[in-house]
Amino acid sequence: MNEEFPSVSKQFDNLSKFVFEMASDVVSGDFNVFVDKESQENRKKLCESCEFFAAKQRRCRKCGCWIDNKIQFSASTCPIDKW
Repeated sequence: MNEEFPSVSKQFDNLSKFVFEMASDVVSGDFNVFVDKESQENRKKLCESCEFFAAKQRRCRKCGCWIDNKIQFSASTCPIDKW
């Protein structure tokens, strides 16, 4: 399976969007930056069964994120709307 990821520039754009969304949530008073363990497990299962999941690096080939980190945050979203 091809383990190519988005360009570094695109990955930086994705990270910048995430940081902005996280900061916006905190500024608006939503301090729940992490999702519960059950939601994390559901996200993890969806990612691991996805065609864009790169198992060797545990990353998403669509957005370039490291899945084990991404699934934890409330501001994170799946790039193809699986969660």
